[in-house]
Amino acid sequence: MLELLIAMLVVGVGVLGVTGLGALSLQHGRAAAAQANAVLLAYDLMERIRANPAGLAEGAYARPGDVPASPDCAAGPCAPQQTAAFDLSAWRCALGLGEANAGCNALMNGQGAVSVNGDAVEIAIRWRMQGAVQAVAFTSRG
Repeated sequence: MLELLIAMLVVGVGVLGVTGLGALSLQHGRAAAAQANAVLLAYDLMERIRANPAGLAEGAYARPGDVPASPDCAAGPCAPQQTAAFDLSAWRCALGLGEANAGCNALMNGQGAVSVNGDAVEIAIRWRMQGAVQAVAFTSRG
């Protein structure tokens, strides 16, 4: 009888350990997915900026705060300033900073910033996960 109780205790501790590892694996999987989303969003905006060098030269991408309204540049041609506003609006929407009724498909609940210093463009994204602030930043030159 004593051996049976000890065996049940050992099995119970093992099951609790496996359950704890499963929960930890799930947390790390969510963190990895958020990191991957942030990298993809930063890369997407960097490619949009590269496709609109005139908008970058005019300083249209380094906008703190709200982005001005722009026409739907996916439907037709836009001026460089309008294209930059459209790109930033779509990026902010994916970050989760768009208006609640704008039909945004937010990938994460984050904050983003673009800074331009000469020919260097830096894109930074921050988000909160499990009580800690996570961040990624990319810099591109030329």
